[in-house]
Amino acid sequence: MSRLAEPLSERSRREAISRGVAVAAGAAAVGVAVALADGGWVASITGALAAAVAAWLAAARRGSDEAQAVASQATARSDGDVARLGELEVLKRAIEVRCAQRTALLDAATDAVLLVDRHGETLYANRAAAQLLGEAAAAAGTRAALTELPAAVGRAVQGVVSGHGGERRRIECDLHDDRTAPVVAQVVAVGTPGDGHAAILVRDVRAEREAGRMKSEFVAKASHELRTPLAALRASAEMLADGEFKSDAERAESIEIMLVECQRLEELVDRMLDIGRIESGMARMHAEPVDLSRLAADCVTEQAPAALARRISLRTGMLEQGAIALADRPNIKQVLLNLISNAIKYTPEGGEVAVEVGIDNLAKSVVVSVRDNGIGIPDTALPKLFGKFYRVENHEKVAKGTGLGLNLCRNIVEAMHGGQIGVDSRVGQGSRFWFTVPMEQATKRAA
Repeated sequence: MSRLAEPLSERSRREAISRGVAVAAGAAAVGVAVALADGGWVASITGALAAAVAAWLAAARRGSDEAQAVASQATARSDGDVARLGELEVLKRAIEVRCAQRTALLDAATDAVLLVDRHGETLYANRAAAQLLGEAAAAAGTRAALTELPAAVGRAVQGVVSGHGGERRRIECDLHDDRTAPVVAQVVAVGTPGDGHAAILVRDVRAEREAGRMKSEFVAKASHELRTPLAALRASAEMLADGEFKSDAERAESIEIMLVECQRLEELVDRMLDIGRIESGMARMHAEPVDLSRLAADCVTEQAPAALARRISLRTGMLEQGAIALADRPNIKQVLLNLISNAIKYTPEGGEVAVEVGIDNLAKSVVVSVRDNGIGIPDTALPKLFGKFYRVENHEKVAKGTGLGLNLCRNIVEAMHGGQIGVDSRVGQGSRFWFTVPMEQATKRAA
């Protein structure tokens, strides 16, 4: 018998079963959604769909003509429920997308963020929390995070979730692992008062503390360096005012000392201002095509009298042709003059200083080197050499200086030009100071 020839009651029975299966699948989907959403109407939809399935199956078993009528009624009811189910699915997807966005935002934060309940159990921890406390400590469903944090944080959690002592607390404390890490923790009550949830935000302030320490150290060193020339100026001025000089020669010598100290003070202030402008981003590079080989030769000519006075051979070595880069000519010249001047100061009489310029085709950079066979620098001093106000021990007896020249050179080369600067040295054998100017990066900066 063909399908078209089947009795109406049989076709009705099969269609009823088919519709019943579809409605049952919809009821199952809503049942899953019930666990993800609040609202009594969702439960009522589930009950209505279950009732529709029972009606369809009962009518199919009886095989009566009433199946058509029951099918029509159930279809009308299920169509409305399926429409609501579609709305619920859209809402569910929107919530999932929003939650994913919130999670990505929290994971991108540099501060550790945790959500805990009133018992101290972790409900959520972002990536920074896992890095700070460890993956195991940041695992959800455990109390390991509060165990790793100082006890004061746990007490703050209990205080804010209970409503005693306000809804926010700030704690400055230390994390103890391989080394002590100072942190600042903020504990904030979240949700409704009955939820008993608290958010913990932990910031590692080691970098901030180090910056504060360096700032204080800089102020102390700057004050010391400023006090030295000021004391000499005051002493000479008082002697002139009191007429204590017995001859014109003594008076002229005192005036010469005052001029030298004024020049030293001016140089110190200028370098401090230059470094401050570069570090704050206020300095702007005026880029132009600079032939570094020609610039090096000009600097050697300019420093020749100082080298001749100390009986030092100052010369140019290899000066590669085509070593042209877009750079700030006055600032790069200042770097070269500073390195050549230092080489002359710390090279004994009869020594040699050579300036070389080459091209690193692999790195697409111009490389400038200043070599000497002077007193050299100890290995322990090399990492600190480009720091502010740093002077190598015992080098102050050889030559005077502010301790800012090399730091200024590093700022000009690295911060302004995106290059590198470094030194290779051995005590008693001499030093090689070098810096690079990347051609491509200099071009981009100029553009």
